[in-house]
Amino acid sequence: MTTRTHQEQVWETNLRIKIKNLFKRGYKKFDEILPLCDGAQPKDAFRIFNELKETNFGTSTNSLDYKSKFFFKLPAANPKFFQWWYTLESQELMTTRILDIHNDHDIACIGTPTLAATISSYNKEVTLLDIDEDVVSLFNKVFTGISNAEVHDVNVGNIGLHGKKYDCITIDPPWYPSEFKKFISRAIQLSKDGATIYCSIPQNLTRPGIREERAELISSLQKCGHDILYIEPSVMKYIVPYFEEEALKNSGIETKNQPWRSSDLLVIKVNGTKTLSFESEVINKVRSFSRVGNNHVFRVFIEENNVESSFPIRRVDDFSKSISNRDNVEKVNLWTSEKQGFQVNDIVFFNEVIQLWSDGNNIEETIKIIGERNNDKANVNSIKQIIEQLEEYTGFWAMTPESPVRRTSEEIKKKNDALSSEWAAKASEREHGSRSDGFRIEFQRDRDRIIWSNGFRKLADKTQLFPLEEDEHLRQRLAHSIEVMQLASTIGAAFGLDKNLIEAGSLAHDIGHTPFGHAGEHAIDQMFRKLGFKGGFNHYEHGVDVVRFLEGSYQYSVIELHNGLNLTPEVCDCILKHTYCHNGDGPSQENIWKHTKHQKYLKCGGYSHLEGQAVRAADKISYLLSDIEDGIKLGAIQLHDLLGSRLFHRAPIDFRMRSGENLYGKFIEQRGAIIKLLMEDIILESTKRISKLKSRADVFNAGHYCVFHSEQIDNDMGEIWGKIQVNKLHLDPRVLSANMKASKMVSELLLLFTLFPEHINTQFRMEHERLNSTEYLKYYRDQHKTIEIPYELLKFLPLDMMIGFHPGNTKYIDVYQLILAKDYVASLTDKKLKRVYKELLD
Repeated sequence: MTTRTHQEQVWETNLRIKIKNLFKRGYKKFDEILPLCDGAQPKDAFRIFNELKETNFGTSTNSLDYKSKFFFKLPAANPKFFQWWYTLESQELMTTRILDIHNDHDIACIGTPTLAATISSYNKEVTLLDIDEDVVSLFNKVFTGISNAEVHDVNVGNIGLHGKKYDCITIDPPWYPSEFKKFISRAIQLSKDGATIYCSIPQNLTRPGIREERAELISSLQKCGHDILYIEPSVMKYIVPYFEEEALKNSGIETKNQPWRSSDLLVIKVNGTKTLSFESEVINKVRSFSRVGNNHVFRVFIEENNVESSFPIRRVDDFSKSISNRDNVEKVNLWTSEKQGFQVNDIVFFNEVIQLWSDGNNIEETIKIIGERNNDKANVNSIKQIIEQLEEYTGFWAMTPESPVRRTSEEIKKKNDALSSEWAAKASEREHGSRSDGFRIEFQRDRDRIIWSNGFRKLADKTQLFPLEEDEHLRQRLAHSIEVMQLASTIGAAFGLDKNLIEAGSLAHDIGHTPFGHAGEHAIDQMFRKLGFKGGFNHYEHGVDVVRFLEGSYQYSVIELHNGLNLTPEVCDCILKHTYCHNGDGPSQENIWKHTKHQKYLKCGGYSHLEGQAVRAADKISYLLSDIEDGIKLGAIQLHDLLGSRLFHRAPIDFRMRSGENLYGKFIEQRGAIIKLLMEDIILESTKRISKLKSRADVFNAGHYCVFHSEQIDNDMGEIWGKIQVNKLHLDPRVLSANMKASKMVSELLLLFTLFPEHINTQFRMEHERLNSTEYLKYYRDQHKTIEIPYELLKFLPLDMMIGFHPGNTKYIDVYQLILAKDYVASLTDKKLKRVYKELLD
């Protein structure tokens, strides 16, 4: 047995740690892991990969907290603290590097809060030391129970109980020689012997003399016995802070607000405890102020020492133009995050004033309170003048007026609730949680997410009923959804229902529809039933699949990270329960609920809330009108067909034809009368039914739809369904032929993509892969882990002529391939499916 050298043992350990951490980050395949092994030879990486692949390391996926709750909420940067934050890309890159090496080590961060947050998002404990109290407070709020932050000034030598505790320390000092020595010395004090310090340093052309400063720093470290492991160029990029942008603009320098500053990475191995020599400074305490909930936008800073001046407050214009500490600028003791600087001669007075501003007092209240505290009427005018001068210089109160034009989300909700009746539904908790964005309420956010979704936009090219090419003005799903929204909103307004929920539910109710309308839906349904899946396929269930799982826009979002759109259960309820029938054979609500995968999320299997019932009723009205309109356009419906139905003889409908009139023009003329009749009936009948309810909870178990037509009008609509919609439209030879073609294309592509998923769009496959380990796939795998496609269903493919294809390939197919194929085919628009079919099978 060959004895390994110490160097080889260290190398082996590091490579093993690297591969182990890649497993923990979710990498499972060797060809994914090898390129991330820092140049390790394939044979070495493969050996360790095989040794470790059966070990369950768990998954160390990071949460979004470092972005949504921390990075985007960081306090407005303090110009005098040199707060330049790393870009998200740099944070993530450096965190990955640190965790690959130090995942099992103790980590501290000095003045690098963004790195501390990103590391903490992997549930890795970190200690953050930072001078900014607001940053420390935010960090502890977000990462409580994981990591810890403390206020620390590197100018103060005492590091408390943290000495010699850490294996890895990250620092990002202000770019001046004395600051580097302070930060590195504090890092050495924190370090165990042999620890690694990661330090951002300025690049070689940052300013004249920087090369010499870097060389002197390295020499000082080496003289203290520490090792320079390496210097890597251009590792970390910085977001340009607002104060720097303002300073450049005030200096007449036009730059785009893009990351133009980068730093090199100096990596130090600590040997012993010797620190660098530097001159300590006495730093006066700095207080920060901001309005509640606004400190990430604007802060005011006061240094607790007076400046001798003949004026109570004096603006220092050069401060707003200064870019470096080396600039010759007068001292300021009051400044803002927007790079405004002032000299004030009574720090106690201005502390009081700014505190009152921070507490939400307007300028008149502030003047009054300060005057009362001084209890000197002679000084009231003087106080008023000073505060008004402060406002003239800074605009503190103007930027936060006390009677805002803008409403908060709480005020919007209050107004919405005031307009809603006791029957309006209330928003339940979202599946993945969510925080208010401050300007919309829950159902408004649902509506907006639907409008911007891929599934909703595709409705513009999905047929309502007829998969025909004869007239481009036949109704599409998008137009139908907008019609449903208008009708349902009118119904909802009559009963004080939630307008936003109705809009969201209406726009989303058909989001699960396949290409070619019900023909495509029926083809997939029959295929799934033949393959033994309970419940088959329907657009109600699939619509909830789309919004809960398939939409991918939040997969890598910086705001939320989850599958689907994260809609409230109430909107999903609208989608699942807009069936024509509540019970009975076929796709009734009871049958769909019996087999749905969404029971746990939606909870209630009874009738939908009143908003959902309004959407359902509006859907039936729109469906009836659009079928008749499209049937007349196609010549499938004649005047005698309409006059053979009771509904068209009810007032105020009048289908008497004048000389020269055509039926289509007459229908458009009378459409308003039909809508008036149907809407008046549904509102009158629903009023009777809702009036009998005792509470909103009774809606779900009423034994009937509370929002629907009277028995007479319901019978009239049933007559039209049988006589006209089925006998005249569904059985029209052109519709039958088109449906047959649509069924053929949909079913054949479904089978083709199941056998050969590589033909599915690459982006769709990549996004869909994330669902492989979710409850979505578990629902299907619990029924069949593999499927066998009967050979007779595949006769359209020349499989026995294909090179390399074996009859056994139609057996033991992973059910995931079928679900992937189903979801892809269902997502296609009519035009896209025809194009794909022509490319692959025609």
